[in-house]
Amino acid sequence: MKRLALAALLAALAGPVLAQEAPPAPAPAAPARWNGLPVADITARLLAAGLTVAPPRANADRVYLLVDDGPVRWVMTLFSCTDGACPDVQFTAVFSGPNATPEIVARWNGDRRFVKAFHALPEVEGGDGQAVAQFDVLLSEGGGAAQLDDPIQVWRSLSLDLGRTVNPAP
Repeated sequence: MKRLALAALLAALAGPVLAQEAPPAPAPAAPARWNGLPVADITARLLAAGLTVAPPRANADRVYLLVDDGPVRWVMTLFSCTDGACPDVQFTAVFSGPNATPEIVARWNGDRRFVKAFHALPEVEGGDGQAVAQFDVLLSEGGGAAQLDDPIQVWRSLSLDLGRTVNPAP
């Protein structure tokens, strides 16, 4: 009887010990922070699209690329840059013309998506108004520079359209 009681006691004590789960695995190390696409890769993608790009100009955590696209000159601003890589970009162009009025710019915005424009006062008193177009793009880790291809085409199409809207050819 003593043996049976001892066996039952050992089983009772061993049960919880044997039933314990292994300690949780350590959490995986946090991945290194993604800084964005290298400025050189962004520039190369613009060049591959047939654009002319001036050398980059940096100011704090921003890099500016002046781009010539035929009749349109615009700036790509690269934001939050760290170690020569940037996670988001903004396309910007300014157009002057007789139709760069608040009403026409508002109508243009209402008919289009993605690129947005706003009206700005003339640079000189009595001059034509201005329409400023902007398009913000967040870049994704793992997408490589090819993720800029569609935004570049959207921008080129819509910025040219805004330029023709505010300054129609005679």
